[in-house]
Amino acid sequence: MKGFWWLAVLLAPLHADLAKQWDKEIVPILETYCFDCHADGVKKGDFSFDAYGNIPSMQAKRDAWKRIRENLAFELMPPVDKDQPSSEERRKLISWIDAAVFPVDPKNPDPGRVTLRRLNRFEYQNTVRDLIGVMPDTQLLPPDDSGYGFDNMADVLTLSPTHLDAYLNTASQALDVAYGSAVSPKRPIDPRSMKGSPAYEDDIFTMYTGGRRYLRLDVKPGKYRVTFRLSGQQAGEEKVKAKILLGAVVNEITVANTDPREFAITADVSPEQPGLGVEYLNDHWDDRTKADRNLLVHSIVLEGPLDQPKKRNLLLFPDRKEGLGDDSYIAVILRNFLSHAFRRPATDAEIARYAGLVNAQRKPKQSLEDAMRPAFEAAMISPQFLFRELHAIYSLEKTGTIQPVPELSLASRISYFLWSSAPEDSTLSLAANKQLRPLLNEEVDRMIRSPKTSALVDRFFAQWLQYQDAAFIPIDSKLYPSTVGSMRSHMIAETRTFCEDLLKNNLPVTRLIDADYTFVNDRLADHYQIPDVRGREFRKVTLTDPHRRGVLTHGSILAVTSNPNRTSPVKRGKWVLETLLDAAPPPPPPNVPSLPSSKNGISSASLREQLEEHRKDPACASCHKLMDGIGFAFEGFDVDGARRGGPDIDTRGNLASGEMVDSPASLSKILASTRADEFHRAFAVKMLTFALGRGLDYYDKPAVDKIVAHAAKNNFSLHSYIHATIYSYPFQNYRK
Repeated sequence: MKGFWWLAVLLAPLHADLAKQWDKEIVPILETYCFDCHADGVKKGDFSFDAYGNIPSMQAKRDAWKRIRENLAFELMPPVDKDQPSSEERRKLISWIDAAVFPVDPKNPDPGRVTLRRLNRFEYQNTVRDLIGVMPDTQLLPPDDSGYGFDNMADVLTLSPTHLDAYLNTASQALDVAYGSAVSPKRPIDPRSMKGSPAYEDDIFTMYTGGRRYLRLDVKPGKYRVTFRLSGQQAGEEKVKAKILLGAVVNEITVANTDPREFAITADVSPEQPGLGVEYLNDHWDDRTKADRNLLVHSIVLEGPLDQPKKRNLLLFPDRKEGLGDDSYIAVILRNFLSHAFRRPATDAEIARYAGLVNAQRKPKQSLEDAMRPAFEAAMISPQFLFRELHAIYSLEKTGTIQPVPELSLASRISYFLWSSAPEDSTLSLAANKQLRPLLNEEVDRMIRSPKTSALVDRFFAQWLQYQDAAFIPIDSKLYPSTVGSMRSHMIAETRTFCEDLLKNNLPVTRLIDADYTFVNDRLADHYQIPDVRGREFRKVTLTDPHRRGVLTHGSILAVTSNPNRTSPVKRGKWVLETLLDAAPPPPPPNVPSLPSSKNGISSASLREQLEEHRKDPACASCHKLMDGIGFAFEGFDVDGARRGGPDIDTRGNLASGEMVDSPASLSKILASTRADEFHRAFAVKMLTFALGRGLDYYDKPAVDKIVAHAAKNNFSLHSYIHATIYSYPFQNYRK
């Protein structure tokens, strides 16, 4: 057990030396460059050094000194129209602030606090799936808030009565399916496999002329349900009309929306009536307006047979030994279910309490299986199911005590980090027998190899790089018609497949910024002007365009860092700083006007001129000096990720450090060489933040240092970052 009494003893002589340095070396620098605006009664920007007469007073306001440090490091202060300290003076100020205000002792690390942590929607979905074998409908749940760029931050995952009611409804609906989950298997039907009238068999199957498409089903006789997901390209006065059929049942429908809607039929399928189909009834073409009415078939799903006898869900109801009485079997069911739901062995007291609920709620002549429903529902809205990190809340240790994370809780930490779901039985068994830590390296490797690790791509990489936002950001479809339809999903798939390959093959994380390859299908390859790619499947291709490198030039990234009707050097520069270097500039000052927009876009030349005019304002110049030079390097790429050129395209820019860049490729060389330390440290910070579910603080610096050092010894491979994060002190320990 550790307390913090030793800290004051160790720091006493250090404080004395730093106090002398403050008086002799630091104050003179501040007097020269800062005190005119921020001392001696002057309080510009609502800040003054007058409030800080000694080091303890500075440590009591670390948030303020963090901003001071950032302003110095990013050269945001003093303003550009004032005298500037030399590089050596800036380094001296920053080093003193680190030593005095943010002291850390690597030999006595602080793992940080732990906050009770609710499962977010994605974690809840996966946990329920693995618990009862059903993917719940999380649309019923309120959206999760985000912090530090991720939606698994403990401090923002609140639980309201609305949440609790939604969790109960969601659990109940999932259990409805679980009780008969073996009855109705589903399989997609590819519309292109249907025969009949002509159609465009592209990403969205389009019936452009009147006629019928039909498929003879090779299934055993029984009752089935088919769900058509349809939309219409509307033209003329009538809405799109169609017929859908299954077996002997035919429904006539009106597809009134341009957004996809579902239309379902339930019918008997037999050798005499074996098929399903869709018929387009009112084709229309307007020669004057060139408007075309079409029926779009987005998907077809066949479910059934629906009339199979029910089968026991073994996740809910384990095999019952012969002669086992109801009370004993209820205890077996509950021990199995609660242990999985709570991610630890259920106690006898918990089993008895839930068994009491079963017996109290059981109705005369009700089956034992149906009587178990209230217990299952109660467990799925229990704090033991909905929350993590309960070990820290229920610990009997004094506040401030540092403890190792118990192995059962460590199992959950690892599993939710890598899989966004509960640990498997094998991991829980190791933890229950105190064998998880001794076998941790092998167990982590096994979990990384699991298909469930795709959750790390979908949650960590997608939120960190923000490529998932390309699905819904506004883009002017008249200026960029390529972004209409399925192109956005192709862009997202490119970045996701790239990150998935990085994880699967344990590549260096620098491939994110310097890879000379990407993953495309024929549609995206045509968009990027990459030759000789055929087919809908994504495959790895070598980039022949010397200016395309890593994810920097993926369409998804270029789209989310643009405005709806033009590129944005500011947004693109900010994305590089914030995402790849963990050096987010501060928000713009209030009342700063935006650059004017235009329905026809803004040329690269005029945009550069407007930004140069914008930077003449001293309040704006410091931040834009950081962002604009980076952003201009991307001006050879349009909003939709396509290459562009012309006499007005000027891709030259200077970084704040003075280095010149003229393309994403030249920027990637700098990020992978002279700025590599910043990139690797930023990656470690982002991954540790995601893994811990909290923002990092100054005392996490030794942990970040060790993660980067371990990765450096292993060629900065992605798996080495994962291992080092899991072995890190704040991941393995907690402060009560």
